[in-house]
Amino acid sequence: MTNTKQLFFTDQLKLEVGETISAAVGYETYGRLNAQRDNAVLLCHPLAESSHAASSPADPRPGWWEPLVGPGKAFDTDQYFVVAADTLCSPNVRDASAATTGPRTVDPATGARYGEAFPQITVRDNVRLQRQLLASLGIERLACVAGPSTGGFQALEWAVTYPRRVRQVIAVASGHQASPLFALAVCQAAIDAIRSDPAGGLLHALRLFLTLSSSNDWLDVVWGRRTAPASPHPWMGPEGRYAFQAEVEAEAERLAAILDPEHFAATARMALLHNIAHGNRDLHVAVQKIAAELLLIPVSSDILFPPSGSHEFADLVRAYGGRAEVRVLDSLAGHRAALLEAHRLAEPIAAFLGHPVRH
Repeated sequence: MTNTKQLFFTDQLKLEVGETISAAVGYETYGRLNAQRDNAVLLCHPLAESSHAASSPADPRPGWWEPLVGPGKAFDTDQYFVVAADTLCSPNVRDASAATTGPRTVDPATGARYGEAFPQITVRDNVRLQRQLLASLGIERLACVAGPSTGGFQALEWAVTYPRRVRQVIAVASGHQASPLFALAVCQAAIDAIRSDPAGGLLHALRLFLTLSSSNDWLDVVWGRRTAPASPHPWMGPEGRYAFQAEVEAEAERLAAILDPEHFAATARMALLHNIAHGNRDLHVAVQKIAAELLLIPVSSDILFPPSGSHEFADLVRAYGGRAEVRVLDSLAGHRAALLEAHRLAEPIAAFLGHPVRH
């Protein structure tokens, strides 16, 4: 499997707020584009990830959908040309292998950092940027767009914004709009916390996100009420930690050390605004635009995007003659199953794409 890390730049990205900006994003590719240029798959990363979807000789670090990308895997790189791009305001801006335009980058018009002057962005803005990137590669139509969580937001937005440019769409642990719980308890909570204290607020936001992305059953099964290693029993004093507390805190601290608060807040705002119906009068009008075949994979224990939402959306798509399939991933891991148990997505994704998994 080949991998190429490259940079795409445009000076003509018109945003939903009406501004036109210059934008740069990094992207990785896996596999080869065929002569007909019709075997391209776009993978859209979730909230705290980047364009590094899978490992390669050029970058051996495991990617966020490592079990799914490669020869013989669900996104078979012997068959598909896989493209994974950074989003605008990617929180991973501190990662040297990621490239993104956002508050921390320099405004070419002023020579200074954008900071708070960076305009509001939407999922649809990112999809338009991805369309420009793909056009630069000579790709006019995608075989598939796929992503988990907020990556699924982008995949579903593709189905509405560019209905004739994508054949199949896969959204995992996601939805056609930001659910109220996700919007308030994850996105707005992160924005408010970071505004009040960037460094401490980011840590608080990540703890909350990781907690809500889990489930009670999963935390109980994995850690129960064990005392954290090297910690006094929680009943002995305020420094004591249960194992599940220590695990969430440690993961939040790890992420806070590598993610950027300003970019995280901007990305949270983008996710909060997600709604494929916006600008289409209502959801019924938006759904009637969809020409792609949809695969929705909700997680049984996900409280942020419960399976009922996927079933209702699929029913509406089918009511207007569209094609939509729902395959619930039965898991205790909650929203995080989309990444933690990515290997379990291989069979339904490969079946949807029409080929067996060889590895």
